[in-house]
Amino acid sequence: MFIVLVLLGALTGLTVGASAGEHSPPNLYAVDYFKLENGLDVVLKKRTHARNVAVRLVVNVGFRHFPCDKRETPHFLEHLLFMGTSKHGEVELKRLIENHGGSWNGFTTATDTGYQVDIYDQHLPLAINTLYEIITDTIITPEKIESAREIIFRERGGKHSRLTHWLYRNGVFKDAATKGLELLLPGTSVQCPGLITPDGTSEADVKEAYKSYYVPANMTLVVVGSFDRDTLVSQVKATFGKLIHKESNGSELITPPFMKGTKEVTGTLSPLIGVDGAVGFVYRTHGSNSPDTYPLWVLWKYLDRVLHERIRVKEAMSYGPGSGYSSGHDYGIFATAADVALGKMELAKAILDEELEKLKRGGIEAEHLAVVKQQILWEIARSYESNSSMAGLYVSSLSQLKTNGKLTNDEASIAKVTPEDIQRVANQYLRNDARVIVRSTPTMTFTQFYIGLGVVAVTIPGTGFYFVRRFVKKRRARQAS
Repeated sequence: MFIVLVLLGALTGLTVGASAGEHSPPNLYAVDYFKLENGLDVVLKKRTHARNVAVRLVVNVGFRHFPCDKRETPHFLEHLLFMGTSKHGEVELKRLIENHGGSWNGFTTATDTGYQVDIYDQHLPLAINTLYEIITDTIITPEKIESAREIIFRERGGKHSRLTHWLYRNGVFKDAATKGLELLLPGTSVQCPGLITPDGTSEADVKEAYKSYYVPANMTLVVVGSFDRDTLVSQVKATFGKLIHKESNGSELITPPFMKGTKEVTGTLSPLIGVDGAVGFVYRTHGSNSPDTYPLWVLWKYLDRVLHERIRVKEAMSYGPGSGYSSGHDYGIFATAADVALGKMELAKAILDEELEKLKRGGIEAEHLAVVKQQILWEIARSYESNSSMAGLYVSSLSQLKTNGKLTNDEASIAKVTPEDIQRVANQYLRNDARVIVRSTPTMTFTQFYIGLGVVAVTIPGTGFYFVRRFVKKRRARQAS
C-alpha cells in the first residue's frame, strides 16, 4: 500500500463527508451558515454533549496559489501568526491558550491555511479574541521571517545542497510515485519538479500574501460545540465583523488538465537497495464537487477488498495490495497497486488489469457491494463523534457549502450507488489510454550490493598495493642508475 499512499499524497486527504441518520451524529448537516456584512463566512454547529468547543479559522490560500520557487509562502504566514503580536509574545500567546485548558495549532494545505483552537466552552470568548488578535495584529519582522524559515527547513528535513537540488530536479533520487503524479497532473505546478524549500520566499512575498489573501471575504470561521449562539454571534461581529470589507486579489487556482495517453515511470536510484518492488496504476478523476465522488468512493472500497482477497489471500504474493481514492475540490486521484517480489511484477500487473476489466464489464456482485456500502457508513459513523472531528468535516466541506449553501447528505448518496454506477465510473476514469503505470524497483538487490561492496573492498586495497609497488620499483630503479 505504500505506493498508493505516496500517490495520494498529492492531496490533503480524502474529501468525503459523513453519513447522517441511522449511523451518524444527529443533524450532522444542519449547520448554521451565514455571512457577515464584510464577506466573512461563519459556520456554527451547537452541540451540548461535551463541555468543549472546536474553533477553526480558515484562510483560502495554500501552496497551489504560488509558483514552485515560492510554494512555502503561505506556510510562512501559518508560523508567523503564532510568533507574537504587539500585545503578546510567542510564549505568552501559547500560555494564554494552554493556561485555560486549551490547545492550538495551524496547518497549511494545497488550498487552505488554518488556525485551530480546542478549548473548554467557558473560555470560548478567549479563543475568538486570540484568533482575531493574531489575524489582525501579527508583527512581521526580518528576524521572525528567518526564524520561520529555519522552522520550515526542519519540517522539510533540513537544508539540501545545490547538487541535491540539481539531481532531484533532473529525476535522480526521485521515486516512481512522485514521477507518476508529475505526469498525471501536468502544467499547473500542482506537482513541482524540484525540491520544495523556503529559500525563495522573501519578506516582501510574505507581506504581499498577507495583504492579498488575509481579507474577510477570503476567510471562514467554524465553531462547533457548547455555546450560546447570540453571545457568540455578538462577539464575532464585534471582532471579525470590524474588518473592512475587501475581496482577495490573490491568484486563482488552475485546475490540472486531464493527461492524454498511457505513460510509464520508474524511480531513479529510489529506492536504492531492496528485494521487492511495487507496480500500480494511477488515474485522474474530477474533484469532490462532482456527483461521481460517491461511486468512486464505493469503487475504492470495493476494489480494495477484491485486491486484498485475490492478490494477498489467494495468490499469497503481496503484503499490502489495494486501491485508494482522494479528491480536492477541482481534481482527484484514483490509484491501485501491489507490492511484490521482483520476479512477480508482471504477474501482479496482469492481475490488477484483470480485476479492473471485470469491473468495466459489469462483474460487480450486488451482495458484495451492499456489504461495502454498509462498511463505509459504519467507518464514517465512528469518525465524527467529537467536536474537533466534526469541525474538520465542515472545514473540508467549505467549498460545497459555499457553492450550494448546504451540505450534501452523504448517507443517502452512498445508498443510491448501484453496480451500474460503479461500472460507469470505472469505464470513464480507469481507462487504459489515460493512466500512468508506476513501477517501483530497487536499483540494486541486497545480493548485488554485497557483491559490489566485496568487489570494492578487494579492488581498492589491490589497486593501492599495485601503485605502491610500482612506485617503489621505479624509485629503486632510479637509485640503481
